[in-house]
Amino acid sequence: MTLPQLYTNVTLRSYDGIRYSPEDGRPEGCGMGSPFVMGLNGLVLRNVASYVKRLSWEMNTKMLLNVWQGLAQSQIRSLTIRFSSSRSPRPVAIVPPLPSLVSLRVSNIDPTCYEDDISHLLARSRNLRELSLIWSPRMREAGEPSVHLDSLFGKLEQPLTLTKVAVKNLYHHDKGWCARYYDPSMTEELTFINSSENHGDKKASAFIDFKLRYSTISLPRLKFVRGDNASRQFVELLAKTKGLEKIYIIGPKTGNKPESDSRIPHSPISNGSSPPNSLGSVTLRDEHIEAITQNHGQTLRHLLLPPQWRLTSDNIALIVRNCPNLEQLAFGAEFDKFSNLRLLVPFLPKIFALRLLDNPDNSGFRDKMHEVDDGRHEEMIGSSTSAREGSKIRWMELADLLFEIGKVEPMEDPNNPGKMSYRRSVRKRDREAVEDVDIWKLDSYK
Repeated sequence: MTLPQLYTNVTLRSYDGIRYSPEDGRPEGCGMGSPFVMGLNGLVLRNVASYVKRLSWEMNTKMLLNVWQGLAQSQIRSLTIRFSSSRSPRPVAIVPPLPSLVSLRVSNIDPTCYEDDISHLLARSRNLRELSLIWSPRMREAGEPSVHLDSLFGKLEQPLTLTKVAVKNLYHHDKGWCARYYDPSMTEELTFINSSENHGDKKASAFIDFKLRYSTISLPRLKFVRGDNASRQFVELLAKTKGLEKIYIIGPKTGNKPESDSRIPHSPISNGSSPPNSLGSVTLRDEHIEAITQNHGQTLRHLLLPPQWRLTSDNIALIVRNCPNLEQLAFGAEFDKFSNLRLLVPFLPKIFALRLLDNPDNSGFRDKMHEVDDGRHEEMIGSSTSAREGSKIRWMELADLLFEIGKVEPMEDPNNPGKMSYRRSVRKRDREAVEDVDIWKLDSYK
C-alpha cells in the first residue's frame, strides 16, 4: 500500500568520492539494504516504475534500458537526466515516448559519448511543456562544433509547444532552428546561458542568432528572461516584447578574454559581423535600461543587471520612477554614502531584496564597504530603511556583505545616550541564508 507513495519521487545520484555517515563513519549507500540499492532494484527488477511521477537520474552511468521501458508505462511528469561523460563505446538506447511527461531536463550532453537517442521522446511526448538542455562545456571550450540539433529534433512532425525553454553551453552552426522546432509564441520563460554570440566568442555559432530570431518572431506570452549576453540584439528583444516580470542579465565570468576568430571558418556569423558589444559600453547600458523601463516598468518585479554596469544617479532614478512594483533588485553603483540608500528605499514600496553589486573589475566599492565595521553598517541600514511604514524589505547586500532587516524597534540612540530612537533591527548573515532567494539563486551560470 505504501509503494505508490514511496516511489512517487525518485532521485538516484552518484558522487566522485565515497561519502561517509557522520553518525557511525560507515560509507553511505553500501549494502543491499541501502536506499540507493533498494531504489535501483525496485526500478529495474520490480514493477514499480509505473508509480514514478518524478525521476532524477544523476549518475555517472547511462540510464538502464529496463528503467526506460518501465517509465514508458508510467505516468511520469518530470524527468531529469545527467548523461555520462565516458567515451567508452556502448549500446545506444532508443528512448521511448513518455505520454504524460511535462518537464524534461537533460544535462552533460556530448555527442561523442554514445548517449541515448531522445529524439523519439521529444517527438512523441505530446504533453511536454518545459525543456532544459544543458550541453557539456567541453565543445565550446575546445571550439568543436560537433552538435547537430537535427539529431534531437529531426523527428518532430510539428513544433513543440513549450512554455519554458532553457539552453546552456550550446555551441553549433545556427540555422535558425528555434522557430522550426518549437512554437515561440507559447513561450513564457526563456533562459540562454553561454549559448550565444557572447563576450569572447566572435565567430561562435549560437543557439540564438538574435538578428534573425527577434526580427521575425513574436513572444507575446514571455514573462521571464535570463541570459548572459548583453548586446544590442538583446535590447531588440526587450523592445519587441511587453510586460516582462523578471529580467536577469548575468555578467560575464571573470577573466573572459576574446578568443581567436579562426575556430569556425564557415560560421554564419563570420561574414561581415562586427565583434560583440563591450559590456562596459555606457551607451549599451543606457539602451538596456531605457528598453526595460519603457516596455516593462509597470509589470517588472525582479531585475538583475551586470555588476560591470556602474549605474549613475540618473539611471537609478529612471528605474525607481518607472518600476514601482519591483520586489527584488540588483545593480552595480558606487554608493559611498548611506544618504543615497535613505533616498532610494522609500521609492520602492514593494522591495524585498536589494543588492548593490561589487565591481569584479575594481575592488573600490568593496573596499569602502569593508572600511566600515559591521555594527555601523547595521545601524545605518536600520535607520535608512525605517522611514517608510509597512516597507517589506528584508535583505540587503552591500558588495559581499549581507544583512537581514527586521521590524522597526525602539533602540538607544548611540549619538545621544539615554535617548531612544526607532529603527529596524539589522544583523549580518552568511550567503547561505539567501540561497533560495531568486536574485541570488539565479545570478550564476548554473
